[in-house]
Amino acid sequence: MNYRASQNHDELRHRAEAELERLNLPADVELSDIVRQVAVATGKRIDVEPVGDSDWENVTGLVLMTADSARILVRKSDPRWYQFHTVLHELSHVLFGHHGCVTLPVKHPGTRHVRAGQTVLARGIVTPDFEVDLDFGDKDLVMEAEAEKLSQLLSRLVLRPRHGRDEAVFG
Repeated sequence: MNYRASQNHDELRHRAEAELERLNLPADVELSDIVRQVAVATGKRIDVEPVGDSDWENVTGLVLMTADSARILVRKSDPRWYQFHTVLHELSHVLFGHHGCVTLPVKHPGTRHVRAGQTVLARGIVTPDFEVDLDFGDKDLVMEAEAEKLSQLLSRLVLRPRHGRDEAVFG
């Protein structure tokens, strides 16, 4: 797949929605379903591994991609809900076919995992408000915004209320 960055907010939203549709997810979706469907859609084996220590202060996750696999590393010291979001964000990079970013500092311990022929995409703790402040001329920021938008759409599916009538009691 030849990647082309979104040119405006509408295109970014439509492309994220199209990637979501491409997954053909079940109604009662779980994270494992999303991982499996991204693997099917991309033809890549997907592995998720919690890693890190105090050196992982600024990078919360990254994905190492080859032609046939994607290895997602998440910071194990993060709360489970944030690890969940980070995995969705990195899966979104894989699904969009993003081909690298400049988020990972060269001296970061995550570079120990990098092998020849891999594409590396990383998630840092500071990201701009992509809904408001996005320079569509900056391809790296657009890739991050695309991944963030799709990860939000995926999160809504997994975290949605599952028992509407029962949960109506709470307002």
